[in-house]
Amino acid sequence: MDLEFEQLASKYSNMIYSIIHTLHIYKNQDDFYQIGLIALWDASKNFKPEKGKFSTYAYSFIKGRILCALKKEKQYDDQCFYPSEEYWNLLTVETELLEKETLLSHFRHLTDREQKWVLQHFYVGLSNREIARIENRKLATVRSCERRALQKLRRDDAHAFI
Repeated sequence: MDLEFEQLASKYSNMIYSIIHTLHIYKNQDDFYQIGLIALWDASKNFKPEKGKFSTYAYSFIKGRILCALKKEKQYDDQCFYPSEEYWNLLTVETELLEKETLLSHFRHLTDREQKWVLQHFYVGLSNREIARIENRKLATVRSCERRALQKLRRDDAHAFI
């Protein structure tokens, strides 16, 4: 039985490749060839000689099976989203903004200076010395801002557990 199918497969392999070519399949040709071989196998099992020629039956059977596989692949591709590099870069920026907004939402009760210190220290990762240099302030001013912000945060943290 296997020898018969091998002969059948070698006889109809050009037909399978012809169908693949007429359907303009350029990706995954080996996969579609395998689908064609399986369709040929099924066609050989389902064929009734009294209904016509096997070559006609096999052609329509194989083409139909490959078209079904193409349709399934198209549906899968339509459901999958393949973002570009530009999308990922934009998403990173949006995520950073979202993280920043989430962080700030916890510190609405702080003054603008204290919020700025929290962002620069915890979000950007700057030291007090770097913050003082960027903000053009004295180091002692930045440290007092830090002290007030941390006191408020600790106080609010203690109230959260009461």
